[in-house]
Amino acid sequence: MDDREPGIIEILLRKYGALVDKRRIEIADYLIGEDVCVERKSLNDFIRSIYDGRLFDQIEQMKNGCNIIIVLVEEPYFHIRPNSKLHYLGALSSLALRGVSVMHVTSPDDTARFLFYLAKKVEGEKPSIIPVKRRRRPKSWEEAFAVLTSFPGIGPKSAEKLLKRFGTLNDVFNADFFSLKRVIGEAKAKKLKEVINTPFRRVKETRLED
Repeated sequence: MDDREPGIIEILLRKYGALVDKRRIEIADYLIGEDVCVERKSLNDFIRSIYDGRLFDQIEQMKNGCNIIIVLVEEPYFHIRPNSKLHYLGALSSLALRGVSVMHVTSPDDTARFLFYLAKKVEGEKPSIIPVKRRRRPKSWEEAFAVLTSFPGIGPKSAEKLLKRFGTLNDVFNADFFSLKRVIGEAKAKKLKEVINTPFRRVKETRLED
């Protein structure tokens, strides 16, 4: 289990007879055997991660290390607010198509029991030593590519065109509108320059439940 997970879950796992190796894990909260990743979330964090896209980034990261991926939501489904339910169901359908299971439990004790029973089914009575798989650190050009694709309207093809034409992220940002327009078209160039040049304004955070 990841060393940032609640200590009560470690205590409960050991109480039920699980062998627990607690250390830093980058790809998931729990690894069982060599091929099962489990990510534990509160219901509120699960919903938030749908809205900000973090959930799907985490799933892709887990898929780099495991074939079986389970998201364990530590709160009942019926606690979801009506205005979040459609987003929740949409995310479930997307996750199902990716082969990801989403399970709801009601407490840390449920989490520990679920993990213990899952480990027994995966590992049997002779647990293996699990190598912690580390995510490859992205190269600088990959990070630059990722920055560009985070801009509205800039997909992988447009990002590749920009980097091939200008060479670096700095040169893309400093390019004038007409140069950008020749590479990615007027609408995308206009939006890119707008985002780059818009000053930051602090906004009051609102809760998703409101």
